[in-house]
Amino acid sequence: MSKPLFHKLPPRAIRIWQWSNSIGNLFLFGLPALYYLFFQDSVNQVFLISLIVIISIIYLLYLLWIPFLQWKKWRYSVDENEIHLKRGVIIKRETLIPLNRVQHVDTRQGPLLQWYNLSTVSISTAATTHEIPNLDSEIALRVRSTISTNARLAKEDV
Repeated sequence: MSKPLFHKLPPRAIRIWQWSNSIGNLFLFGLPALYYLFFQDSVNQVFLISLIVIISIIYLLYLLWIPFLQWKKWRYSVDENEIHLKRGVIIKRETLIPLNRVQHVDTRQGPLLQWYNLSTVSISTAATTHEIPNLDSEIALRVRSTISTNARLAKEDV
C-alpha cells in the first residue's frame, strides 16, 4: 500500500479560523463582568485585573497562535479507495473514510468563506459527516467531483 499524497489547506484558512475564534471566544470577557456583578460587595481588584489579563492572553492565543497551528496540522488525501484526514493541535486525529461508504458529498460556503473565496467539502456516510474545511473554491469542486466519481466506482466494484 502506497503512502497517500497529503494536501495542505490554503493559508487563507488561518483568517477564517481567526474570525471564528474571535467571535466564538468573546464570551470569555463576560466572566469578569459576572464576577463583578455577583460579588460587588467584596470585589477583589487584584483578582479582577488578573482575571482580565489571563482571559486576554487566552483570547490572543486563540486569535493568533491556535489558527496557525490548526492550519499547519490539517492535511487531507483523496485516492481511489479512501479519504484520509489528519488534524488536531492538542489531540491529533486521523480519519480514514472508505469511498464505498460515502453516501453523498456537498460543498458549502457561508458569507465569510465567500469573501475569502473558500469552501468546505462535507462527506456524508451512514454513520456521520466529515468535513474538509476552508479549501479554495475551485479545489473544493474538484475534490467533491473526485470523491463522487471514486465513490461511484468503489460501489460498482462491490
